[in-house]
Amino acid sequence: MPSETPPTGETPPGDGAPATGDESSRWRRVGNAVSFAAVCALAATQFLGADPRPWGLAAGWAAATALALGPTAWLVRDRLSPERYETLRYVAFGAAIVGISIGLGAVLAFEVPYRPYGPGFLAGVTFGTAVVSVAERTVVPDRMRGADI
Repeated sequence: MPSETPPTGETPPGDGAPATGDESSRWRRVGNAVSFAAVCALAATQFLGADPRPWGLAAGWAAATALALGPTAWLVRDRLSPERYETLRYVAFGAAIVGISIGLGAVLAFEVPYRPYGPGFLAGVTFGTAVVSVAERTVVPDRMRGADI
């Protein structure tokens, strides 16, 4: 019962609510899921709106993203402490923003037709990232996490 004191002598929170760290982590996961869903929706909308649909380009980017991010995500999550992992995420996000800005600038400067390539790239990268996320959480056994490989 919530009103009973645990046998270890610890006292539960007054209202039976979870610790604040758990709630913060839960909201962060919800925010990540909503952000990823928004990117998926954008990718699907652009891909379906493209004429002709760049199936080959999307499949190529999906495979390249899954092959590049899969082992990298597994090793980084396995080898780095949570603090360093968070720092690395900020650095990778910043590098991606700079890379996208430079790429878009080059596309505009050299007048490369952007429309046919953008939807295939975005759909492929989104699908590859989703495959890596699902595979890393379901396929990689727990006994292999933390193993010195």
